[in-house]
Amino acid sequence: MQKIYNSIIIGGGASGLLCAVELLSGDNHFKGEDVLILERNDRVGKKLIATGNGQGNLMNQNFGANFYYGDKAFIDQFIELEKQINLKKYLADLGIYQTSGSDGKTYPLSKQASAVLDLLRAFLAYKNCQILTSKKVDKISKNNDLFEVYVGTEKYLAKTVVVSAGGSAGKHFGTDGSAYSLVEKFGHKKTALYPSLVQLKTQTNQIKGLKGLKERAKVSSYSKDKLLMTAEGDLLFTDYGVSGSAIFSLSASVADKEGAYLIVEFLPNLSRSQVEDIIRERQSKPYISQEELLSSVLNKKIGQQVLKSAKSTKPSDIAYAIKNFRLNVLGSLDFSYAQVTRGGIKTDKIDAKTYQSKIVKGLYMVGEILDVDGDCGGYNLTFAFVSGIVSAKSIKGE
Repeated sequence: MQKIYNSIIIGGGASGLLCAVELLSGDNHFKGEDVLILERNDRVGKKLIATGNGQGNLMNQNFGANFYYGDKAFIDQFIELEKQINLKKYLADLGIYQTSGSDGKTYPLSKQASAVLDLLRAFLAYKNCQILTSKKVDKISKNNDLFEVYVGTEKYLAKTVVVSAGGSAGKHFGTDGSAYSLVEKFGHKKTALYPSLVQLKTQTNQIKGLKGLKERAKVSSYSKDKLLMTAEGDLLFTDYGVSGSAIFSLSASVADKEGAYLIVEFLPNLSRSQVEDIIRERQSKPYISQEELLSSVLNKKIGQQVLKSAKSTKPSDIAYAIKNFRLNVLGSLDFSYAQVTRGGIKTDKIDAKTYQSKIVKGLYMVGEILDVDGDCGGYNLTFAFVSGIVSAKSIKGE
């Protein structure tokens, strides 16, 4: 007789791993041999170890619904669920201790995402969780009360299924968007999809020669002169446009907009009048040429490009150019470069308290496959962790 699992988890990323951890924890825990993770890659957690540039940006102390995008009511419920779970304590209880910086970004003490994955794998191995790698799920069906999960001609049976196979971002991690079809066959619908936390393409005449240079800046996105979003952080110039944490945060805001552009505010900690005073003082020194006017104020090459964009050599016009450096947006890099997917399976048919499908009993969806995404800074990983934990609690009847 074929083995029937209590739960099959499709995808061994952050949400899938935490789902398995919770299924094997607590008074109502399942036996490890009754939980199966099917992972399409040759190992689990490939995307997890890349988060935070390999340092493991797990969450952010500055937490709230305003950092997330999707259905407001669904996100508000997620915020409440995180409070109930207390993710920081949950991870610490597992042995993942954390440290936070002044920006709120929270990392493991070791600043190694790989150490987080190692601990999760060790826990699951200790609990005898069944993990099969290089197993790409092609189809899910339900026959009476049992799910049939197909990998090619192989069939696995389960009482419940958790789809945690990611979205469309980062194809090199195995998240190529094919997982949506697994649940669309049951009647679930997806929104339009856009790359998020991704580099932007801009007109390059204003940034010629700036490739590789980085400045701290406040960047605002606009469409047809309407403010869309503002973010502050690193701004990195490339040969095709701009990158950096500030750009990642607002990239999705211009994804579907026409006439989009960015306004870069250099020296965000100084007021415009303060910048004017600096320019006026430097112009009063006969040994400082116009070309070198901003050389100790901004990076020399960046300063020269800013000067070219100024209407005149007046301190007021130069200060304005520093605070209002415009870059017209041509588009973004594709999903191969994106960290996250904007959009996903619509949440109107997902129970916001359990992550169970309202269409098919016993079918759960967690993590990036859903139409929920967050800003740069640990927010997406928090959603992945929490949604995985919540789905497991529901499966166990808690």
